[in-house]
Amino acid sequence: MSHKLGKYVVLDEIGRGGMATVYRARQESLDRIVAIKELNLSSTTSDIKAKERFQMEARAAASLDHPNIITIHDFWEKGSKAYIAMEYVEGLELKEALDHHGALDSVLAAQVCIQVCAALSYAHERGMIHRDVKPGNIMLSARGDVKLADFGIVFIAGTADLTTTGQIIGTPSYMSPEQIRGEDPGPVSDIFSLGIVLYECVTGAKPFSGPNDVALTHAIIRKRPVRPRRLNSRISRRLSGIIMKCLRKKSRRRFATMDELAAALQRTLPRRAPDAARALARLVTGIQREGEAGATVPMSPSKAMLSGRSIFIPAVVTIVLAAVFLLAVLSGSLREATHFDSGGALGTVPLMIVAYPWAEVTVDGSTLGYTPSARPFQVSPGRHTLVLTNTRFGSRTFKLDITREKPISIRVDFLQEKK
Repeated sequence: MSHKLGKYVVLDEIGRGGMATVYRARQESLDRIVAIKELNLSSTTSDIKAKERFQMEARAAASLDHPNIITIHDFWEKGSKAYIAMEYVEGLELKEALDHHGALDSVLAAQVCIQVCAALSYAHERGMIHRDVKPGNIMLSARGDVKLADFGIVFIAGTADLTTTGQIIGTPSYMSPEQIRGEDPGPVSDIFSLGIVLYECVTGAKPFSGPNDVALTHAIIRKRPVRPRRLNSRISRRLSGIIMKCLRKKSRRRFATMDELAAALQRTLPRRAPDAARALARLVTGIQREGEAGATVPMSPSKAMLSGRSIFIPAVVTIVLAAVFLLAVLSGSLREATHFDSGGALGTVPLMIVAYPWAEVTVDGSTLGYTPSARPFQVSPGRHTLVLTNTRFGSRTFKLDITREKPISIRVDFLQEKK
């Protein structure tokens, strides 16, 4: 793919949603790589509203100059399409990291959210409420940066909102009670949403759930979430309490500002906390390397820029492949090593592991990776101790005696065992 959009040369497509497509492109005049978000429009009322939102996103984000906010470079229209050129972030969404890795180390999770606090504090000072804070709109770069994206439904104090009175707007799983009620949001609404993100980061689960959006929104308004520390005992009481304060139903009982929340999170960090940038860079590059080794579609760096629900191609691919492997395990077809395309080192044996919903795979104390995995893990023949760990559901230990003639397949369903 190589064509021009305005003054930019398109290099490839990196994401596609219901109404928008995101491209990686080169701005020839400055010789830099950018991401271009293309919105396809028609003359329908809904598309006219979408265009207005697109323009709002461009103008709102372009007025924000902060290291933790995606930079907007340009906006233009041509025919029935509108375009935003923005900073290209080489990395992945926080959502992708959580889907792949599960719960993060609590120190790293706090460090990520401190940077998001800085971005939102800057926006709030300028009268902008994000209204869609979620893992899919938080980018983690391969350099260890944290970037907040997608101001497409931003609420700007003192201006006309592009929603009708009482209309619910946002992503249901991350909405505050006042958003659900259709009230004008304030900074504390973003604090509630970030509290949900932090809860998910340290537990691997969302604090509110339901079989449909009606049940979900009812839970957000009425139900008290399980304390994070009950799901992950490694979380400090102080951090667990901070998260619960973010999630209080009455907005006046939450932290008053993002700066106040950031200061509270900072106090949870050990004196010699690991460098956040290095830790994030290791996490991002590690996931990307595993994606390449697993033959999945490469991580797209700017899918957070897509309107609507995030597209997570790598997760879909690996889950589908894991399902295929699971069928093979259940049908007994993994009896011979020749059934694997191992791609492993000479002398190793494929170890097929299906662990639902996910697990860290450790053999003899060394971490091999995480499930779901598109390929079997490789181990040498002999006796080994296999440990599968899910931060929410605990660990399972297996003693293995592996021979070259007989590959091993392991299946664990943490959710079923919990029942």
